[in-house]
Amino acid sequence: MAQLRLIALALLIACRASEAGPGSGLTPPAGWQAQPSLANAATTAAKNDGLTVAGAEAWGEPARGCFAAWIAMSGSGGAPDVMADQLVRGLSADPALGGIVVRDVQKPAPNQKVGVLTLAFEHTRYHGKLRAALNADGKITALACFWNQREPATCERACTALLGSMK
Repeated sequence: MAQLRLIALALLIACRASEAGPGSGLTPPAGWQAQPSLANAATTAAKNDGLTVAGAEAWGEPARGCFAAWIAMSGSGGAPDVMADQLVRGLSADPALGGIVVRDVQKPAPNQKVGVLTLAFEHTRYHGKLRAALNADGKITALACFWNQREPATCERACTALLGSMK
């Protein structure tokens, strides 16, 4: 799905300040601040691809090199396992993403109406994890949490906790 690649691109490369909006129910790690341009980039990418955005939030601790972005959106729908396959293929093959490496992929089981995709990724200076709830009715909720080389162990622990709190 082209829209999923665009969202992933926005989540992975728009790492500047912006304000969080209501909706995720997530509590960012202590010390993380709203990152509005990251939330705005994810929203813009989704809207440019014809998706309806229900909400977007982003946080980070730039001094440590830690960032996270959450987005809820809806599109045309499809089987969650097929959506997951398309997202993974798109992330791995899209030259616009500049050589992203995807690993540790766990996809939804076939023939489900709701499923969860999790994966780890590496993109130039960033490493991270993504968790996406995929619904056959077209609703998608995704959280990407990533970090650079500044304090990778600290950021990875914070990201693991944040991703684990996503419902």
